[in-house]
Amino acid sequence: MEISRHCPTLLFDSELRHRHLRHSDSLAASTLARRPALPSDLYRGRKLPLTKINPSVIDITDVGSAFPLDFWHMLSEKQFRERAKTELRQIANQVLSVATDRDIYWRLEREIVQLNPQLRNARSAFLDLVRAAYADATAARVLRLLDGQDCAISLPRVLAQLANYPQLLHDRITERECAADQAALAQAAENLKQVSEPHFAHHERTLSALAATHRATDAAIDLTISTVKTYYWIVADSYIDLDIKHAEDPMEIFSSAWTVPALAK
Repeated sequence: MEISRHCPTLLFDSELRHRHLRHSDSLAASTLARRPALPSDLYRGRKLPLTKINPSVIDITDVGSAFPLDFWHMLSEKQFRERAKTELRQIANQVLSVATDRDIYWRLEREIVQLNPQLRNARSAFLDLVRAAYADATAARVLRLLDGQDCAISLPRVLAQLANYPQLLHDRITERECAADQAALAQAAENLKQVSEPHFAHHERTLSALAATHRATDAAIDLTISTVKTYYWIVADSYIDLDIKHAEDPMEIFSSAWTVPALAK
């Protein structure tokens, strides 16, 4: 009763603990016995008011302050330069992949489809599939680079962070020009969003129906390539090659018949 009068919460804690032990199996009891000592354990059985127990308090609201949202702003100029070079190379690899696919697709249209009357004038479910798949996938891939705030890499984000290091722009590009480039990327993304709805029906998959999507996609690809080249030169003081190169002719697959005639079997 002496403990109860001076520190009732300790007695309540003790009763709960013993009640738990009575209704727990041996494994739970042993686990509880090995738990770290609580501040109340240090004073159990001693006539010390609870107000004298003053354990350390950690304010969980302070945790976020150790990791600012603008982490890049903490980097030195040299650190930022290296980080930006790495991200711009990643963006360059992705946009080069998109540009290479674009080159292959339009060569297919010009060199195979348009030169073959059976393909050019026919209503083909296969061509519908190829055209819609290219248009939809390419728009999505380019948008990821231009509007990828939640993605691992984003070209507009690199430019926005570069604005925190105006000394890197010195003698290369003005802050106004950098801001204009950011606005151009944002406009290209917006233009692409307006025409990047998935295409399902045949009438949505013809070249004429896809023309607006192709224009917006091509403009965004060209702008992304130009911007990556410019800012890689600014950050790395070197040139990055984004020329399309094919290890072999992509159209070589069409140089022979795909199916064997029935009489030849």
